[in-house]
Amino acid sequence: MNSKFERRKIILLALVGILLVADSAMTFYSAHMRSSDMSPQRQLAAQVALIRLLRADVKRAREIQHAVPKTQADCVLFENLLPPAGTGYSVISEELQDLSQKSGLQIATLSFHPKDLTEHGITEVSLDAAITGDYKSVVRFLNALQRSKNRYVVDDLSLANQVAGSAVQTDVRVNLHIRSYFRAMV
Repeated sequence: MNSKFERRKIILLALVGILLVADSAMTFYSAHMRSSDMSPQRQLAAQVALIRLLRADVKRAREIQHAVPKTQADCVLFENLLPPAGTGYSVISEELQDLSQKSGLQIATLSFHPKDLTEHGITEVSLDAAITGDYKSVVRFLNALQRSKNRYVVDDLSLANQVAGSAVQTDVRVNLHIRSYFRAMV
């Protein structure tokens, strides 16, 4: 009789344990549902807002898709305005000399460093130049570069050490790092 009682006791304790675990799970689930601030109306409003955002994204993507031909035409126009690689170096050298004379400064050094961008059909040319002149001349030169028919990107502009024995102390020496582009020879 004792063993029957012990078995029933173990079975009852197991059932109570299972009920406690189930009760804990239901309590957790209930608390989780209460902590969710999303009522059905809020969920609907969130879904509507998400749909509006997605529609706006699709609209923007279509606008970009429609603008692609114009962008491609602009790229072709840009490339056609670049000097050809065969004569580009002399075109740029002459223009920089002309701009420096008109600005009232002197180009002390000028060096070219080409980089072929064959996948784009152009050559990128980095130019390092040291120019000497007064502040106004440097500004006029940079403004003339900006208005040039050729394309220049000024990457770096820094003051260099003063030239030893310079007669005029108002002159500054400026190091320029410029990029330009040439059209590939076809």
